[in-house]
Amino acid sequence: AGANCWDAATHVMSRSNDYAARKRIFQWIEAHETTFYRPRKPLKPVGIYFSPKTRNYFVDEYIPAFRGMMFLLLQTHTEFQIVTPRTRADFAGDALILPDVKCLDDAEIAWLKDYINAGKGLLASGESGSYDECRQRREVNPLQRLLTMEDPVGSDAVPGGKKIAYRPDGPGKAYYKAVRQEYNAAAYVGKYSGTEFSRLLENFSRTLRDDLGYRPAVTVEASPFVSSQIAAVDGKPAVFLANFAGLKGKEKANQLPAKGVKVAFEAERNAAVYALEFLGKPKKLSGTWKDGKMHCTLPAFQRGMVVWCE
Repeated sequence: AGANCWDAATHVMSRSNDYAARKRIFQWIEAHETTFYRPRKPLKPVGIYFSPKTRNYFVDEYIPAFRGMMFLLLQTHTEFQIVTPRTRADFAGDALILPDVKCLDDAEIAWLKDYINAGKGLLASGESGSYDECRQRREVNPLQRLLTMEDPVGSDAVPGGKKIAYRPDGPGKAYYKAVRQEYNAAAYVGKYSGTEFSRLLENFSRTLRDDLGYRPAVTVEASPFVSSQIAAVDGKPAVFLANFAGLKGKEKANQLPAKGVKVAFEAERNAAVYALEFLGKPKKLSGTWKDGKMHCTLPAFQRGMVVWCE
């Protein structure tokens, strides 16, 4: 996030921390500050559209949809970029998600039309486009027309061969509800088979791949208890991994090790992959080059790890 790692002096956790451990952690951060604090730039992200107007007018409906979509992207290990009305002109990704973005003005509709016509993928959910920027409900939803949907309320089929998906039920909201009910208990034991949130993760990954035609620059295979952020740091593709398996509030602060995590980078045949585990030192990993990608299986890690290719 580009945030400072600092320690507040007053009524937080300052007096409960282990000073020796804290000193060790800060020294480690200092030794690797360029890895963590250099600007992170997008590679091939999926965009997620943040609409201030929708947030202002429909906060109780929009925020769960937006948060749930963020969780889906993090836990399917998909590179993402937040897109806003101010930054949309600079967005160069091949896929964009509108998580129940109810309010869209004419300029946004025109931009979305150009985006789709350029062969890009679009996933819209809920009542996206049903209102204008002044919270006036439109008689005809221009986004639905743009997506050529005959039945925008009850259908998720999109004719015309465009890279479009429409989900009226809202996968973000559904996932947000599921993780709030199941995720913590599942993470505590490190098992997610048979859960509703794992089913929703699979459906979302299928939508990105099959409906939107999304192909990432970096592929990560890991459990949903590992969250991933993918970006370019100093021109090198990197993956920042955080492990939450085994944690439970007020009971357990030590994670279950993340094992068998696989990463594949778009790279030249002679590329090298390195890993930096939390409080560790950089290590070169062995990998296999195939079909334009360097494939690696990461060593087990407990808390977190950074992996990059150069």
